[in-house]
Amino acid sequence: MILVFTGVEAQNILKETRNTFATFGAKITKVVIPSTSLPDLMLRDAVSKGWRISPFEFCTMDDYNMIKEDTNYFFLLRVDGRFRRELEPKIEYLTLIKGGPEVNDGLYSSRNILTLPLQEIDDNSGTNLYLLPMYIDIIQNHIYKVQSDISLAFKGNTIYSNKVGEIKNKNFLFSIDLLNYKIPKNDFSELFKGDIKLVSQAEIEDAIIENRSNTVVPVIIQPKGCFSGSYCYKLLIGTDSHELFFFRRHKISKRVPLGFTKEDIRKISVPFQF
Repeated sequence: MILVFTGVEAQNILKETRNTFATFGAKITKVVIPSTSLPDLMLRDAVSKGWRISPFEFCTMDDYNMIKEDTNYFFLLRVDGRFRRELEPKIEYLTLIKGGPEVNDGLYSSRNILTLPLQEIDDNSGTNLYLLPMYIDIIQNHIYKVQSDISLAFKGNTIYSNKVGEIKNKNFLFSIDLLNYKIPKNDFSELFKGDIKLVSQAEIEDAIIENRSNTVVPVIIQPKGCFSGSYCYKLLIGTDSHELFFFRRHKISKRVPLGFTKEDIRKISVPFQF
């Protein structure tokens, strides 16, 4: 089915979207904290220390269910995501959404402001939770961007799929273990003309936690079980600016396993060739 909007409908959508972002700072963002689990406590801490774009309040899941259709609120919460052909959720996401009847559509809601993959579902070990302060800033930076250019609101995460040119003059850390194919370290470094530092995953995490200056690191979000047919995400993030420079996903299969693909690396390395 193809949806065709009339000129009036398009103008109304644009007007509503512009109003959504223009008034964001005047409305309360409800941060849903349903429990005292480690992920919820760390989300509470990250918001308390880093949320600056609007007033915020913490609420329970019961509170959320009572007021989620209220358009006077925005909601920040962790949600289980399932693609339409997946039998069950594989990844947990952090999402910001505007209240309204459409929130019942979950990740597919037209009220969705931005959604970022956080960790494999049911992971209470805290493996990826060090990403939360970065994600809080990425979401807020996204809102600032859209306020400056409303057209970005209709592109979602895709606006971050081709910003790799901005990492050329930064300290680029990478772990060869994050690739889904084999390549000698020297050959891999040569793709970036030597302007890349191959490190361990532990050093990448340290760079994130330390907010290391002028540094970019890779992040992989894997689905639970890493089964064929599930999706994984590949990101490049600035550790000091918390700017998102690269955002892609692919469906895992025997031919294309978990990790950065040859195509990803080809795209990322292009700016280093000049």
